[in-house]
Amino acid sequence: MICTKCGKNQAEVLISGKYLCVHCARSEIVKRFRKELSLSKFLDREDRLVILTTENFMDVSSLIEKLIYNICKSCKLDVLIDKINEEEDINKTLWKIMIKIRETDFKKIILPFTADFFLSYLIYSISTGYMGYLELYSLVVEVYSKKIFVPFYSTPRFELLGFSEITGELKTKDAFLNEIIKWASKQFADNEIYHTFGSSINVIKLENRKRCKICNAIIERGDCCKYCLESFSHLCSEQSQKQELEERV
Repeated sequence: MICTKCGKNQAEVLISGKYLCVHCARSEIVKRFRKELSLSKFLDREDRLVILTTENFMDVSSLIEKLIYNICKSCKLDVLIDKINEEEDINKTLWKIMIKIRETDFKKIILPFTADFFLSYLIYSISTGYMGYLELYSLVVEVYSKKIFVPFYSTPRFELLGFSEITGELKTKDAFLNEIIKWASKQFADNEIYHTFGSSINVIKLENRKRCKICNAIIERGDCCKYCLESFSHLCSEQSQKQELEERV
């Protein structure tokens, strides 16, 4: 199959329903990244940024770092990649990232999560009944007086395959989430759902949900999530601790 954009080279990457060659695929993603960066108003010419990542997103993180430096060549940027150790529970991993954001000196943070991760996490959250950190699905999130940029929130990993940095399939340490990721990749291999499922998250009306006072997770009761209760019990009310004990029993 020939690239539908240049009409010359062999098509290798599927992007938004179009089969593109590696060169055109890279060009399409760079254009999209540049647009998202501009819309977010995230970057200043002299900035300190941190990309918070896990091992399974190190390749995407490296790509983001490369794109930022290439797009803003005349800028004086300081970009750090900080890897967070994963847990077997994806919500515990996301909790660790949120606590890192809370405690870091950086005012601007980038998360490397892609649309295939968020789609799978949406299904995971509905299945487990814990909405946790669904609100991270957004171009920009502001919390703790800090700005979080998620450039590939609507871009699935397979659309990034034109870049040499992207290796392998998405796989986490959470076995249940991995099953959902595998299922979704088979069901929606060439589907626009990765760019449109955000409306499903909006139906949940996250802005009206109760929040953990420490990590901002969506919770049903009390003032702290179960992870913050384990690590910051002294900051949580006695009522929250009592409810947690009752749930364990």
